[in-house]
Amino acid sequence: MNSTTHENRLMRATLFVFFVSGASSVLLGNLMPFLREAYGISYAHAGLLLGLPSWGNIAAIFFTGYMPTFIGRRRTVLTTAIWMAIAFLIFSTGLGGAALLPFACLMTGVARGGNTNFSNTMMSTLPGKKSAVGYNLLHGAFAMGAVLSPLALIACTKNNAQGWRMMSAGIVALCLMQLAVYARMNLPAENITKNIKTVDRSFLRNKNFWLGAAILFFYVSTEYAIVNWLVTYFKDTGVLSDEVSHLMSSLLWAVIFAGRMLGAFLVGRIARKVILVADGVGLLAFFLLVFFSRSELPIFIGIMGVGLFMATIYTSALAIGTENIKGNDLGVSTMVLIGTTGGIITPSLVGMVAERAGIQMGMGVVVAVTFLLLITILFSVFSKNGSDV
Repeated sequence: MNSTTHENRLMRATLFVFFVSGASSVLLGNLMPFLREAYGISYAHAGLLLGLPSWGNIAAIFFTGYMPTFIGRRRTVLTTAIWMAIAFLIFSTGLGGAALLPFACLMTGVARGGNTNFSNTMMSTLPGKKSAVGYNLLHGAFAMGAVLSPLALIACTKNNAQGWRMMSAGIVALCLMQLAVYARMNLPAENITKNIKTVDRSFLRNKNFWLGAAILFFYVSTEYAIVNWLVTYFKDTGVLSDEVSHLMSSLLWAVIFAGRMLGAFLVGRIARKVILVADGVGLLAFFLLVFFSRSELPIFIGIMGVGLFMATIYTSALAIGTENIKGNDLGVSTMVLIGTTGGIITPSLVGMVAERAGIQMGMGVVVAVTFLLLITILFSVFSKNGSDV
């Protein structure tokens, strides 16, 4: 098998497993209204539950930076990915009632972290421009999964109050398919030494690594808060009906998917710094439109704008940060780890503020974080050290 064929097969398999990750891990925000009703969960408690996946995510990303050195990439990702199936088995069956919900939410994060680190590392092994295109396609596949699963949830719950449990069971089946692909993938060569001292940490001295990580921190803060609280915000404020509120999640991810496909086309045609600045300004402007709107049309327009300008921030930050650390499991995991810490803080903060001052003020936290993201992008692009971004 020649190298191009191997690279293409690796890319296709990685796109599928990350599609499953998108379909499963993003669905928790859509399930939260059903979980709140079923188990009598408060806003503050819901915020803590929505923050738990980020704790699992960050733990998995940390450990999967080192585990491949000892047990290899395949065993590492299988060890983490299986927990998504177990978590959704708990959601679908109600096993343990409310007592096991924190564990299940935590495990969705463990699985997502393992999937994310593995998939991003695989794309970083691709040569030159193909790697940058691969990142956009990869996160486009994630977005496609995130588009389809809320639509499937709407279909399952349309005439069935317990349809969300059926949807959760469907995710279990999808996760089992993901595990089968992981078990059969033809992976790039790796160095299994079982010696932690041989792990390459040179990325810590690379300025682009830190610039990319800083953007990821505030981007993930923004994305996790929007994705996890959007449906609850629209439903509880009464701005949109329950069904339309769920459709907003799919609309957001549909536009993100389209934006990432456009981003793959624009690689090498438009300077990365131009795309990043446009993304930062556009995201803030359109989220403000969503935040202050009280009718469907401007909300629809705002959500589409948010999705379009969110689309290429993560992938651009990854391409910046991993440009000089290709195939470095620890480097990729550390960068994603820094970004994911934002996903721990912000959803919980939104929940705490909403519990005390209402959901509108809770979403005001997201406005502030989106503004900080723009400031970080501008600093990275226009600072002396960011001149080559």
